[in-house]
Amino acid sequence: TTFLLVGFLVLNAGTSVRAEEPKILIDKATATVNAILGDSNYAIAKKYLARAKGVLVIPGLVKAGFIIGGEAGEGALLSRNDKGKWSGPAFYLLVAGSIGWQIGVESKEMVLIVMTEKGLNSLMSNQIKIGADVSVTAGTIGGGAAASTVGSVGADFIAFSKSKGLFGGGALDGALIKTVPDSNESYYGTAASPKQILIERKFDNPHADTLRQALSQ
Repeated sequence: TTFLLVGFLVLNAGTSVRAEEPKILIDKATATVNAILGDSNYAIAKKYLARAKGVLVIPGLVKAGFIIGGEAGEGALLSRNDKGKWSGPAFYLLVAGSIGWQIGVESKEMVLIVMTEKGLNSLMSNQIKIGADVSVTAGTIGGGAAASTVGSVGADFIAFSKSKGLFGGGALDGALIKTVPDSNESYYGTAASPKQILIERKFDNPHADTLRQALSQ
């Protein structure tokens, strides 16, 4: 049932989420990275980024529901090479669904750090399912490095988020991450696949420099 709900949200949430202009999304992603990395409670996120394979920044993951809920948000994925250089961004949509007693609306800023080659390679597909194709764990806020590594060893993704508003739940298991080809084409002026952007690095846009600088701070 949850899987069917996620599919419904993919079809019905995409129009409003993907209405965001890619350049505006990148500007918001930069603000999200600065907000999270600039907060001492998220200091461990910097250490994960230093050995990450990539990072998916979702500046507006909106969740709403009455008994049946769901969340969706578009984000930018950048890969990090062995020299620590960040690629240009490729655009993705994360959609999740949940069923249970819940009332509320929540807007969440999320940084999903890609820790493994498996995690990065999976994102070269048109769509992946968290929990089935890749594993994710929540990054512990505060408490130092020792507390933050508990439960994160071996995970493909580590998620850090800041929320505005209250909403129960929040597990990402079962969520879908889909590519957004139209946003890639709009941002680069030509059809560009995630592999060409993130792995082969055939495409770039200097507009993303501020985001890359934020990730390298």
